[in-house]
Amino acid sequence: MLSYQCIQDVLLSTGAAVNAAKAHGMLVGMLCLDDTVDREQWLDAVFSEDKAALHQGQRALVLDLYEDTRRLLTDIDFSFELFLPDDDTALAERAYALSEWCQGFLSGLNYEAGGRAWPGDCDEVLRDLRDVCELDPDAAGEDDEEAYMEISEFVRIGVQVIHGELQRQPKPPRLH
Repeated sequence: MLSYQCIQDVLLSTGAAVNAAKAHGMLVGMLCLDDTVDREQWLDAVFSEDKAALHQGQRALVLDLYEDTRRLLTDIDFSFELFLPDDDTALAERAYALSEWCQGFLSGLNYEAGGRAWPGDCDEVLRDLRDVCELDPDAAGEDDEEAYMEISEFVRIGVQVIHGELQRQPKPPRLH
C-alpha cells in the first residue's frame, strides 16, 4: 500500500493544486460515476498542464494509487479505504484531509446540490458528504478523535453505497 505522505510529496513537488486526499477523492468520484475513467483523465484533472512535470518514478507512484484505488473500489470484500494521513498524524490535519477528500469526491462526481436526480440513497449520502466538507479541523479532544473515526467510516461506507447504486444504473451506449 502506498503511503499518503509519499503521494503528498509528489503533488507538492510538482505544484499540483490539490493535496493527496483531494486527488484521491476526485479519482473515487470519477470512478463511481464512470468505472471506465482512464488514468490519463484523472491525471489531467489533478495536474492539468503540470502533468509533464512528473518524472517517471513519480508518475509510477501516482498511477499505482490509481490502480490500487480502482481495484479496491470494485473488490467484493469491501476493502476500499479512504486515502488519508496515518492515525499518528495530528487530528486537525486528518480532519482537514477528510474534508478535502470529500470535496474532491464531490468534484469528481460533478455533484451540485439539486442539479441531478441521484438513484437510491445517493442524494442523502451526498448531502451528508457535503456537510463533512465543513469539518472543523481544530478539533483535538478524545471525543473528537472518536467522532473523526466514525465520520471517516461513514464516508467510506457512503462511498461504497454510491458506487454500488451508480454501477447498477444502465450505461448509455458508447460510440466508437
